[in-house]
Amino acid sequence: MLYIAFSNYGSYKLGGNEAKTEFSTISWMGMLFCGGIGGGIIYWSGVEWGYYVDETLFGITPYSEEAYALSTAYGLFHWGISAWAVYAIPAVALSISFYKYKLSTLRLSSSLRGLGLRNVENSLLGRIVDFIFVVATIGAAGGTIGSYMPMLSTGFSNIFNLDGSFLVDLSVLGLCVGLFGFSVYKGLTNGIKRLSDINMILAGIFLIIVLFLGPTFEIINSAFNGLVFMFTHFWEMSTLGITEQSDFADTWTVFYWAWWVAFGPLVALFVARISKGRTLREVILGMLIFGALGSWLFFMILGGYSMDLDINKTLAVSQISGSTHGDLAIASINTMPFDTLMLFLFCGITVIFVITSYDSMSYVIAYHVQKNSSENKDPGKYLRLFWAIVLGILPAALIFYSSHQVALNLIILASLPLLIIYPLMAISVFKELNVKETN
Repeated sequence: MLYIAFSNYGSYKLGGNEAKTEFSTISWMGMLFCGGIGGGIIYWSGVEWGYYVDETLFGITPYSEEAYALSTAYGLFHWGISAWAVYAIPAVALSISFYKYKLSTLRLSSSLRGLGLRNVENSLLGRIVDFIFVVATIGAAGGTIGSYMPMLSTGFSNIFNLDGSFLVDLSVLGLCVGLFGFSVYKGLTNGIKRLSDINMILAGIFLIIVLFLGPTFEIINSAFNGLVFMFTHFWEMSTLGITEQSDFADTWTVFYWAWWVAFGPLVALFVARISKGRTLREVILGMLIFGALGSWLFFMILGGYSMDLDINKTLAVSQISGSTHGDLAIASINTMPFDTLMLFLFCGITVIFVITSYDSMSYVIAYHVQKNSSENKDPGKYLRLFWAIVLGILPAALIFYSSHQVALNLIILASLPLLIIYPLMAISVFKELNVKETN
């Protein structure tokens, strides 16, 4: 992706040299980040390091100063450049095909046109690819939102003094589905864009408050140590499990790669839809730099805050497990100044992140299954609303089953069929660009 961005290919403009952008750069980056990262950034950023600090990777002693640096680094690694690079592959492949051929439909199968399959959308292969995309998206979306609900339920129960229950979980899910159904019904400009703009402002305010009202020096110090560790060990972290046997890589790094693969095509369709008038260089660097930087800010600030709580024995975040994840995330927010206000802001931001992520999903699926689309028109309102409701059914079942691990396993399963398609999309990109260069 970096080769494309910094070569002559990077100047390739989506929609042609005269194409105008539909959204301002700030709004475009906000939609890019909110649509690509979703509520997971809130769910994981504050406490993920707690899963890693007792590991013995690279000969490091658990709970040592180096172990805390490693635990910060792995959150930055999993959610940083590598994640957004996985998103960028299908985004570039699909964007080129959609605008180059002025397609009337926005479908994942179109990303394979560079292989010489000019009518691939109507072929058997194209229909299989598009079917896999829809099924994988429903599975990944259901598993992801199902894993967030217990934490949100705990947060709202704390705010309103409720006893946590299945009914509360279901009510929170209903709130999210209702709101993202309304947002996607309003369309791209009046719904998704406005929510993304609001969320970026609220998230920025929240992070600034945590940074300056919390242990500022300790947060900055842990962030610096984590970044240094990640950049100096990037190759070892990327190849762990390949160069040597590692249960950690199987449990965490492979899981995250599967997560990004599962959501990659979905994010790609959304990026293609909002990126008319932008060059491939803008798309790639926007995803790799802004996407990674946005993720890092959450992990460095919220993770650094909760790490200080653990080191000072205020809250045992390092004793985290799947069953206590949500409770510890909420408990760490409750230690902040103006705890009720901060918890309300935390839950509100999480809900909006979930909404912006999932209304972009239902929007894209509706765009995908609609017979005729347009680069400048939204898919039908009721079709968008239908898919918003469908995406809420599976999380409801997972809440009833009450299994965090089942939700995570569902994400991995959703990614498996897409692993076959990814190499084909990568080949398609270079073939399309080589044709352009030849011409």
